Amino acid sequence: MANIVILGAGVMGSALAAVASNNNDVTLIGSPLDDEIVNALENGHAHPTLTLSIPETIKPLYFNQINGEVLQNADVIIIGVSSPGIDWALSVIEKHNALPNIIALVTKGLVASTDTNLPPSTYAQTISQKLTKPHGRIVGIGGPCIAHELALSYPTRVAFASDDLTVANELRALLETDYYHINTFADFTGLEACAALKNFMCIGVSAMFTAHTLNDGYAKNPLAGLFNQALDEINTLCNWIKQHAERNPNDHANVAFGLAGLGDLHVTVGGGRNSKLGKYLGTGRTLADILESEMSGVTVEGVDTGKQLLSGFAHACDNGTLQAETLPLTQAILNTIETKQTFNFEFSSIPR
Repeated sequence: MANIVILGAGVMGSALAAVASNNNDVTLIGSPLDDEIVNALENGHAHPTLTLSIPETIKPLYFNQINGEVLQNADVIIIGVSSPGIDWALSVIEKHNALPNIIALVTKGLVASTDTNLPPSTYAQTISQKLTKPHGRIVGIGGPCIAHELALSYPTRVAFASDDLTVANELRALLETDYYHINTFADFTGLEACAALKNFMCIGVSAMFTAHTLNDGYAKNPLAGLFNQALDEINTLCNWIKQHAERNPNDHANVAFGLAGLGDLHVTVGGGRNSKLGKYLGTGRTLADILESEMSGVTVEGVDTGKQLLSGFAHACDNGTLQAETLPLTQAILNTIETKQTFNFEFSSIPR
């Protein structure tokens, strides 16, 4: 049993809190945007967005109730905020001098390098640079996991990765249950890159739901064909991002074709904000139109990932580090983000 603190009371943070509470003491701290959620939990109501009750043993806290003791007594801190909240979570850890044994990261994204000769870094790669005090060891949490299903205790397989495999295994021992099954491996950067890139690729793949329709729904062939292409491109971009990261000799070279890539892309295409955006794009609308209307104010992490890819990707294609002709889906999505044109993908552009 351990003291586990989760930063962010959104759907995934709260679902993980429910898992962790099976074997641990859990404190769930809401971000500055989570007051409504914390209020509901404090009063014994269902989680407003999960629409489910979470175990009463979990202690919910408003962000302004955070104190040093809670953070300093944490054996594990799980960062469960969406990408805009990552700086808040890191500032909380730093401000309260938290020194957990393990920091786990659910938040996924890329950060463009100031040097366009270099690929972007993952959020996980930048955490240790932002924290000035020792902060324990870092584990990335990825793989196919819908928060609502996890909170319902449906069978779920995920992936934990750390540069030190023993650290990932330690966290697995604390969190694994008879329904939450965890694979561990040492390709930390690979898992984090796949987790960000699948959000980005999901936008293009999901456009097939509405771009090619039948009387009884959507055409399956285009969706399957583009799903396969997305995996190939995730693998290529993942290896590019890993080129300038510290490599673990025990990492998995084909992480994109496992839970962290293929599995996660599958559930992401099945639903969520990135998939919703892709379906709108598939009808021939522009990104700007969608983000100013139906999805106004919604964080679409795949778009944020694309923006962080833009400059480094263009430079890598120009200097031959990446072969542009092998990455037509990446180019089509980036073109939609950068030029504000409609999404257009030609299947004839896929290399054979």
